[in-house]
Amino acid sequence: MENSRISRITTTGVKIRELMTKNVVAIGPERSVSEAVKKMVERNVECLPIVQFGELKGLITFRDIIEKVVYAKRAPGKTKVKDVMAKKTITCGPDSTIIEVVKLMKNKRLRRIPVVNQEGRLVGIVTDFDLAIFGWEI
Repeated sequence: MENSRISRITTTGVKIRELMTKNVVAIGPERSVSEAVKKMVERNVECLPIVQFGELKGLITFRDIIEKVVYAKRAPGKTKVKDVMAKKTITCGPDSTIIEVVKLMKNKRLRRIPVVNQEGRLVGIVTDFDLAIFGWEI
C-alpha cells in the first residue's frame, strides 16, 4: 500500500499529454447515428468526440444513443449525431496535471475527458482506464 501511495504522489504533476490517447477516433456532426455506432463497434470505443474542422463540438456515447435514439424510437440511419450529442463537454488541456484531471473526473462524475489545445482543437482523450493503468483510481 505504501509503494502505491508514494507512486501516486510522485505522479501528481505528470502532464496529461504523457498518458492521453493521441490518435482519437472521432466523427463529424452531420454523420448518422448508425455511422457512429458502426465506428464505435469497429474501433471498440464507448464514445466518439464530435469534431468539425478539427474543433471539438461535442461527445456521443453509447448511453446517449440508447437514451436518445433507441429508447426514443428514432431511426438511427436518419438521426444525425449533432441531434443527440452532448454539446456541453468538459475538457482539459494537454498541460493539465493528472491530479487536476482526477479531481475533475471525480467531481463531475466523468469517465472520459477530451483534451483540447488553446485553439479548441482536439488533441487527445483521457479515460478512467488510462488513469487506472497509470496507477490512479477514479
